Amino acid sequence: MKKVLNNYYSQVGLLFAPVFCMNFTSKVVYCALLFTFSTFILNIIANRHGPRKATISILLSTITSLGLLYDKQYCIAGKPIGGLIGTSLFAILFAGYIGFKLFLKLKATYSFVVSNFISLLIAAFVDHLIMGLFFTKVFPMHKVWLICYKETAYTALFVSVVCLCSAAILYVKVFYSNIKTLYTFRPLSSK
Repeated sequence: MKKVLNNYYSQVGLLFAPVFCMNFTSKVVYCALLFTFSTFILNIIANRHGPRKATISILLSTITSLGLLYDKQYCIAGKPIGGLIGTSLFAILFAGYIGFKLFLKLKATYSFVVSNFISLLIAAFVDHLIMGLFFTKVFPMHKVWLICYKETAYTALFVSVVCLCSAAILYVKVFYSNIKTLYTFRPLSSK
């Protein structure tokens, strides 16, 4: 299982899934959850494989999603909205790129968890800003503010949960390796 999760192509597949599925829901909570997963996976790709492969991954995921969803009609509350899928994928591409670049810069100074937390929140802010600007031509301003508020609140919640789970996993991993080395019996060397 560890080999599969560390495989670059598996990680690209894990990145593609939330990017593609994001345009099948009109619920803000699901969009926030899928965006959080996609940017977290992108940060993992950047951490393990470098910024070049992370850039290729996000480009591949968004362009493939655009190709597959090109003719899809997106509706919110029964009202078709033209250009939403393209704008959404552009926002994911741009926010994801900014997020993983920031993550790599912060990782030099801060821990993995703190760098992820900050970069995921900044990426979410960029995504919400782009989508908010798009929605100003579709909805009245009070509804745009409500959408941005809900999406920011849900994303902050999901980012917190993902980072807490990451911290717990890293802690358990270190704790387990310490226990394993403590209770490993070494044969006595003969003189």
